[in-house]
Amino acid sequence: MSDIKYYIKLLSVAVLLLFCSSNTTLFAAPVEGTMSADTINYNVNTKKISAVGNVIIKRAGAILWGDKGEGNMEASEFTLQGNVKGTFPAENTDLTSDNVKWTGSKTPGSDGIAEATGKVHLTRGTKEKIDADYVLWELGTKNYTAKGNVDVKTENNILIADEAEQINDKFRGKNVKRYEDIKQKLVVSANSVDGTTVNEEVSELLAVGNVVMDFVDKEGLKSKVTGEKGVYSKAKATFVISGNARAVRSDGKTVSADSIVVHEDTNNIEAVGNSKITFVTNEKKDKKEEKPKGGE
Repeated sequence: MSDIKYYIKLLSVAVLLLFCSSNTTLFAAPVEGTMSADTINYNVNTKKISAVGNVIIKRAGAILWGDKGEGNMEASEFTLQGNVKGTFPAENTDLTSDNVKWTGSKTPGSDGIAEATGKVHLTRGTKEKIDADYVLWELGTKNYTAKGNVDVKTENNILIADEAEQINDKFRGKNVKRYEDIKQKLVVSANSVDGTTVNEEVSELLAVGNVVMDFVDKEGLKSKVTGEKGVYSKAKATFVISGNARAVRSDGKTVSADSIVVHEDTNNIEAVGNSKITFVTNEKKDKKEEKPKGGE
């Protein structure tokens, strides 16, 4: 038994030395990486490595834990499986999931990639979290791709969708159940949403397909505006919905038009082109129709 323990210890030391050398590191030189586990197997010829039990990988201050793992040193990548968790102090980021593939190769603007699957929970700082079935995160950046039951929350934004992606200041979502800019009180759902943020606030947004916008109008009543396309501009303080556009207020009044413009600064709506208002009178509850004079 003592011989087996000595062999495992010797093999662990050998792997540690291999990781720290500039020619055979698991991650790109000159970054130093180490790995420890209850059992480690390393093939000198194929550069493949496998580990089982309390697997720990450390690299430049970042640490990943898992039940077991395997990888290829030539490809500078490693996959951890089972109860995976990681911490990236330089990124102020923590990660938990069922599986993580960690690629350490550096590319321009990136320190590698963490690709997580299965109950992924990623927190960045104290005010951003990403939950999904799959998350690919470019280390050293804010860029990510998330798929399956995506739920993203930041200080000012909420995004619930089937898929989501952020590249620098651009974001997009597919089958968006809810996109909300909390500060600007903008709530939208659509088949797809593309937008641009400045200081965590949306500056431009394009929503396409089954667009629904919820807001509170100038009279304090909840309203729902629907259409096929929605364009938001913070500079213009407007959200323009077109294509079978229709606005329904909680008091039963509806507005239909070619386009409906929601004015962010006044919470007023404007019907443009073939506009019609339908409402219910208080006395007889009879439906009435009239042509609006350019707005409501």
